[in-house]
Amino acid sequence: MNSMKYYLGIIAILLITSCQDEQEVNGIDKNDTANNVTIGEIKHYEILFDETEFPDDSHQTLLNELNICDSIGATPSGCSPCIAENFKLLMYKNDKTINDAFLLQVKALTILKGQKRQLPMRHLIIFERENGVLVKVNGFRGKLIATRESDTEAKDLIVRFYVPEDKAFLNCLFVWTGAKYRFQSVEAIDGAGGQGAVKAEVKEEVSKEVYQSLIKNSLLF
Repeated sequence: MNSMKYYLGIIAILLITSCQDEQEVNGIDKNDTANNVTIGEIKHYEILFDETEFPDDSHQTLLNELNICDSIGATPSGCSPCIAENFKLLMYKNDKTINDAFLLQVKALTILKGQKRQLPMRHLIIFERENGVLVKVNGFRGKLIATRESDTEAKDLIVRFYVPEDKAFLNCLFVWTGAKYRFQSVEAIDGAGGQGAVKAEVKEEVSKEVYQSLIKNSLLF
């Protein structure tokens, strides 16, 4: 029996299954304030890839710079085109423009340049410019569902993953360490015995199991 699924089944009764407190979203408290910014303030995202164009020409320019997709008008190379139906760029740093730091959400079934197969799931990739060059900071095989204001220069991320072997959706919190994002905790579980936000008294132990599952299933890269 899968250890994570068994473990989650045992503590299922300790997971919140009713309505959450109005001060919490996805199990995350949001009370503190600092520097006129509400620390813990959450912004939710539902990225549908239904836009027909980017909100700014710089998004197209950044994708061309990354060289991960076919530029508009370029000779087809077998990979997906650099269009808004496949890619979404978002800011994550309060002290930098999108040209120097951004989140890139990639649609499932997209074919990136240099690959032959479609991505089986959404990918979220974090980029930052170092010495004039865009470099990958983090990679997640999941989708962004929310950001949270933090007391660092970068917003916290809430990423939703799916683990097929556990038949579970996992909402996980990642915090900025000064150089990259680090897994902090699992905030909510749907499936594998869980049906909502994880209670504080079991979050640490459950988060350890979830992190190992993310690593085992190569959902972080």
